Amino acid sequence: MILDTMLTDHQAGRDFFALAGNSVFEGYAERAGLFSRFADRWTAHADMMDEAVLPVLGEDTHRSEALDQLREGQRRLRGTIADLARRAADESVANDRWFADFQRLKQEYEQQIELEQALVVPMIQEDLSPDRIARMTEAGDRIRAERGI
Repeated sequence: MILDTMLTDHQAGRDFFALAGNSVFEGYAERAGLFSRFADRWTAHADMMDEAVLPVLGEDTHRSEALDQLREGQRRLRGTIADLARRAADESVANDRWFADFQRLKQEYEQQIELEQALVVPMIQEDLSPDRIARMTEAGDRIRAERGI
């Protein structure tokens, strides 16, 4: 079900922060693989939200402003993650700011998933019929399969 996928993605992000934040290495380059995997997963998550979840929720909801806020936050977060993944893969990037950037990303991430859990989860559980949830789930699964996640 789509809720399980969303919550699994949220936990995977928290796992990423635990691994990358507790690493014995000092900078981006040593974490490049972690950042890359996290960027891939979060891109798939964001695409799933944009293309499968939010369109269904937007069909008959009175919360369009909140959904727009969620969508904008998701786009910002996706960009931040992708930027840090690119910087981690670039060996010429100095490691001196990685921890501050990492902490800002972590805060932005937590705010976004809290919003998803506070807004989207109840809307799916309370406002959608099983057939609409199934449609959302099928679309989300297809998107993730296309992204290799």
